[in-house]
Amino acid sequence: MRKVFFILLMVGFVLCFGQKATSQPKTSQAKPITSKKAAQNVNPSSKAKIELEETSFDFGFAPQGNSKLVHVFVIRNSGEDTLTITKVRPTCGCTAAPLEKKILAPGEKTDLKIIFRTRGYKRKTTKAVKIQSNDPINSMVSVRFSANFDTTQWNDVSKGPRIKADPATIGLGKGDVFQFKTKTTLKNISDQTLELKVIDFTKDVVSNAKIKKSKVKGNKSTTLEIKIDKDYDINKPVQTSITIAGYDKSGSEVTRISIPLLGGGK
Repeated sequence: MRKVFFILLMVGFVLCFGQKATSQPKTSQAKPITSKKAAQNVNPSSKAKIELEETSFDFGFAPQGNSKLVHVFVIRNSGEDTLTITKVRPTCGCTAAPLEKKILAPGEKTDLKIIFRTRGYKRKTTKAVKIQSNDPINSMVSVRFSANFDTTQWNDVSKGPRIKADPATIGLGKGDVFQFKTKTTLKNISDQTLELKVIDFTKDVVSNAKIKKSKVKGNKSTTLEIKIDKDYDINKPVQTSITIAGYDKSGSEVTRISIPLLGGGK
């Protein structure tokens, strides 16, 4: 009797767990979301072609604090059909990426402005912005930018030539005291002579940024003179920065800094 009871118990056990095994949730068979999802609504016969004039930008050393670093990436339609940019997505909430124009005719260009809010950053960091379009070959592309907020590295001339700005962040003021002309001192804190060049600024805010004396001997200084566009609306908060690069006697870039500008607004 015990033997029969045991056999019936085993049969019931097998049937119960066998049924559970065959009724597993179907979610385990769901298809993963891949990069192909970005191309779902793209016409494969389209001859639109997205082209980036550059895919990355380095702000170099930048001061810590609540300011903005800004760079403009240029997007071009190098194809034969209309290019439609359907989505622009920064990978970090610290970054805004306004796009000037979403629909580009063949040969047309547009600006993608990167506005990086630097508050809280104290080390070197790299961020990205993803760009989705109807390009059937490259429906998803990205641009990257980096900045170094490590003040220890910035002051360590044993790791290479360095330049510093004083002030490192420029305040333009607001209202009646807003400054359309300003300046900052650039000091070569290394021993070798460097040639300094302005390599980037946003022209919707800054009309001119000029280094008074570009070749600076070791431990000597020069002046960066800045003019704000005369038509700039001072009721809008200033969001811009100026990037300076230093070159050695062979013409190789050896250091880089960015100077944020603040001010404006009501």
